[in-house]
Amino acid sequence: MTYNVQGFWPFFTNANLRRFDYSYTDSDARLCTSVFSYDTGSKSMLYNNYDGSGNWLNKWWYNYVPGFGMAEYRDDYPGGKKVVLSPAIGWGDNFNIGDIYFNQPKFDFLKCWPPATGSGVQLVKFEEMRPSMVVKGQTYPNVLVLSYLQAWGGKAGTGARYYLAENVGPIAVEFITQNAPGSTQVTTAPRMDAVVTHV
Repeated sequence: MTYNVQGFWPFFTNANLRRFDYSYTDSDARLCTSVFSYDTGSKSMLYNNYDGSGNWLNKWWYNYVPGFGMAEYRDDYPGGKKVVLSPAIGWGDNFNIGDIYFNQPKFDFLKCWPPATGSGVQLVKFEEMRPSMVVKGQTYPNVLVLSYLQAWGGKAGTGARYYLAENVGPIAVEFITQNAPGSTQVTTAPRMDAVVTHV
């Protein structure tokens, strides 16, 4: 069966916020928070991330490009740092379970601040479609499990395994670190589960 990434990552055009407060499966102590919103000016989704104390960490800008798929084309960081990517970081388009998506994003030198060069690789594996999943007492139907690994400048990759509930988003996350550049061995952190609220 063929699916499309738009059905699992947050994509909406209203003024609401969709908030994910993450904690370990057996704990209620908040570790981090992600908030998704829609930016009317750029017609893009914004994915803001905060630490457990509420300090802002970064912001992804992404949209859906027909023929390319989900495109993460800009990342913002504290201090005014801005990374603009062309080609964008790709997250796939139409897919079947078991597919592996690959792309090679690059920094757009003049649009970055400060200006910067860089190139990387992005691998996304669509691992599993769960009929349902219970997270923090809430049952979510149709949960896509995908893992990704992203590496820049030949360094070891970092990524995550996302549990994406259909029409909701990342209800659980496990961070992944490649043990060494080129290695097939990775270290996976404990899973964090989200309480989802709509503001």
